[in-house]
Order: sequence, then structure tokens, then C-alpha cells
Amino acid sequence: MADKKVILVTKEGCPYCQRAKEILNQSLSDRYNDRIDFVEQHADADQFSQLQDQYHFQTVPTFIDRKTGDTLSASEEGVITQFLQKHLAG
Repeated sequence: MADKKVILVTKEGCPYCQRAKEILNQSLSDRYNDRIDFVEQHADADQFSQLQDQYHFQTVPTFIDRKTGDTLSASEEGVITQFLQKHLAG
């Protein structure tokens, strides 16, 4: 997990999480997926809890920039795209 720059934290059954994944896979054509670690609460409960303690997010989906600690809890295409462009440029 340490080699990827951004983490996406989700929960199973969350419609907003599903929307964020659809944006990544469809609207953004998987452009950033190879640089994102996907952590789903049910599948990775310990890691989910550690990330929640470290970054203090309250909702999902949450994108986390590993280097800066910036977080984004959103499921809107424009906001997600802007966050990823800023944090995964280069």
C-alpha cells in the first residue's frame, strides 16, 4: 500500500462510494486507479479503523493524499477530478 499516493476509503453498500468508483472507472476511464489504494471497511476493517484514527474522516467515500494528509469526502465528479489532478499530477 505504501507505494500509492492516494487512498480511497469506502464502505460496502454505500451509494456515494459506488458513485465515486463509477467516476474513477467510467468518467475518468481508470486514469488514476493504478495510483490509488482502495480500502473497503468490511474487507479491511483494521486498516479502515487505523486510517479513520489517523485522518479523522467521518464519512465515506474519502480520498486521502498520503503525502500531505489532505482529505476529500465527496462523490461529485468535478470535485474528485480536481483533487486527483492536484495530488496525482506528474
